[in-house]
Formats: sequence, structure tokens, C-alpha cells
Amino acid sequence: MGMEELLKQFDWAKLSFFLLFALPGFISLQVWSLIVPASERPLKDAIPETIAFGILNAVIGAPLLLVTAPGNTWALYGLLVLTLIVLPALWPFPLKWCLGQLSAFDVILKQARNGWDEAFLRREPLFVIVHLKDGRRIGGYYGYQSFAGVHPASGHLYLETLWTLDADGRFVAPVPDSRGIVLRPDDYHFVELLGVPEETVSE
Repeated sequence: MGMEELLKQFDWAKLSFFLLFALPGFISLQVWSLIVPASERPLKDAIPETIAFGILNAVIGAPLLLVTAPGNTWALYGLLVLTLIVLPALWPFPLKWCLGQLSAFDVILKQARNGWDEAFLRREPLFVIVHLKDGRRIGGYYGYQSFAGVHPASGHLYLETLWTLDADGRFVAPVPDSRGIVLRPDDYHFVELLGVPEETVSE
């Protein structure tokens, strides 16, 4: 079979659909999953979101191609890269911002999936008292180098510095040479969150 016959039998309609909708939508969805916490799921279950992102991109990209329609081959190639790869990678960022604004004004539900996510997605420095299941209490500093897992891994916590507590649960001083502690949801009953003085944050 010659190359010409092979090209004639090739389904260009399916390729066009893939390039115009599936590929841009898949790129957008992958970027979205990197900036918005989401549960892992099979790719087939994400087809509706993939097509939705693809349609969004086509609504903007198609007119851009039709209006510009560069005659130069390299200019056309660059425009295709822009509309089929670059723009799909950028859409999730303004979309996330818009959803955040709508959530802030109570137009839509909050993006946090639970109370844990709502507290830690703010990325505010905190003093934390962890009530372990064996009855002990651990004091720690949750700063900009700390980490709190969010949905679907809510409850996993890394505190960058341990602090000693007095009998009344007040923070005394950082534990010397502390490199923090890693906690799993099964390790504790609950955590207390306390504000941090400005001088502590700036240290």
C-alpha cells in the first residue's frame, strides 16, 4: 500500500476532532489537576471536563485562527502551537481565579472540601497543638515551609518546628535542632490552631 492510498484511508475527521477538542482539553485538565486538589480517577471519567475545556479553547482559538490566517507556514505553525497548546495550558488559571471570586462572594459553594482544607488552604502561619491518640500533646509551628495535605489527602500534616509546651498548653520555646514532625490522620484526635505573633513570623 502506497503512502497516497494510506493517506486517503486515514480518518482526518477524527484527527481534526482530537486536535481541536481532545488535545487542548486534555492539556487544560492536566494543568487544572496540578493547581486544584482533586481525587484520582480514570481518564475515561474525565472526558466531559476534557471536552468542556476543549470547547472553551475552540471558542477563543478558532476565531483567532480565522481572523489571522497567516499565509507563512512558520507563522501558521506558531499560531497552531499557541491555540492548541499554550492557551489550553493557561485557561485553568483565570478559571480558578474566577471561581475563587465567586466563592468569596458566596455565589457558589466554597472550594474547600472540608473544615481542614478551609483552615490550611489560607496558608497562614499558625501555632498548632496536636492531641495524640495516646494522650500526649505536641506543640508545633506551621509556617511557610510546613505542609498540610488537602482533599483527597486531608489530615496529613508536616510541622516545620516542634515547640515545648508548659502544663497549661502554652508555647514556651522551639525544641533545639528541631526539623519538625510528620503526622498522619490516624496519629491524633484533633488539632488546635492558634495565631502567631508577627515577630515570630518574621524570624
